[in-house]
Amino acid sequence: MSDLSTHINLKNNTSYTLGLVGHTSAHGHWDSGPPSSIGSFDSASFSMKDPSGAAAGSEGTATYQAVVPDTNEEGNNSTINVTFLVRFCDSYSADNNYCYFSTSHPELFAISFEAKTGDGSWNKNYCPESGHPVFLRLFIKSIS
Repeated sequence: MSDLSTHINLKNNTSYTLGLVGHTSAHGHWDSGPPSSIGSFDSASFSMKDPSGAAAGSEGTATYQAVVPDTNEEGNNSTINVTFLVRFCDSYSADNNYCYFSTSHPELFAISFEAKTGDGSWNKNYCPESGHPVFLRLFIKSIS
């Protein structure tokens, strides 16, 4: 049976700590769950495995948040909660792998990802639709 796991590495290239606000598992189980926080200029790895013998694949989400100063004109020291969401799947069905990576504030942070399956080559901002397992590298950086 194929290894239908998803392996994720998230690189936080910002001066803010990312806090985990939620994660889901539509198919599979967390082999190594997302950590509760990822420090500034640090990275973390986590992975999801397909259910034993079920061949359903691995599919889920992880959501992180950074609290950043609001540089508004009033100067009232308020903050903005910025979220980063990754949705991913290594599907048992043909041509159904995916990775979606988004942020609530693209004007403040640039995000990108690289993906590959098996021993294939890394693809920038594209996840191969077939092949196993899925490997993802996620990148977050502040926009100056």
